[in-house]
Amino acid sequence: MKIKFCVILTFVFFGVQSSIAQTVIQGTGPSSGFNMGDIKFGGKAGINFTTWLGNDLDGVSAKVGAYFGGIVEIPVMDNFYVQPELIFALTGADLGPSNVNLAYVQIPIIGKYHITDEIAVELGPQVGFLLADNWDKDLQGQDIESIELGLNLGAGYRMDQNFYFQFRIGVGLTKIVETPAIVNGEVVKLKKVRNGGVSVGAVYFL
Repeated sequence: MKIKFCVILTFVFFGVQSSIAQTVIQGTGPSSGFNMGDIKFGGKAGINFTTWLGNDLDGVSAKVGAYFGGIVEIPVMDNFYVQPELIFALTGADLGPSNVNLAYVQIPIIGKYHITDEIAVELGPQVGFLLADNWDKDLQGQDIESIELGLNLGAGYRMDQNFYFQFRIGVGLTKIVETPAIVNGEVVKLKKVRNGGVSVGAVYFL
């Protein structure tokens, strides 16, 4: 079911970005200064360092993961771009005796502003859809949430017309699970857990 849902989601994503691109292209002319060549498609890949965020989480640290996917750069006005992305990401956290491994399809919609021709800042929301995990529901009493919302803040460096490098901080806005706080063998409260992490990577525009 998850695989079928993500296939449908992929078609929806590319349909939406195609519609956005068509709107921009149809609006080209002397006043806008944009043409079809201004819209760029590319692929991206990199590594991430992710962990779980929450109050009073003990023994939790970051683990190394990876991501890859596609990206569309759509000009809106001078130096400002809308950048939809479709990413497959391996995330999670190091809980000490074991790692929690999570696989997501993520859809960030990023606003990007170029301070200079080379340096850009990025900000935008993200929705993530859980594909797979190694979380033991029977042992922990609940499953990982299948959908999460997050926020991305980052920066980029455009080396040339093809290569663009990214650094990004991502913070979950919704909980993915609640873990029990146990005192003297009794659960005293549930701790809400969110995803968080940083990533570095490269984009190649066609």
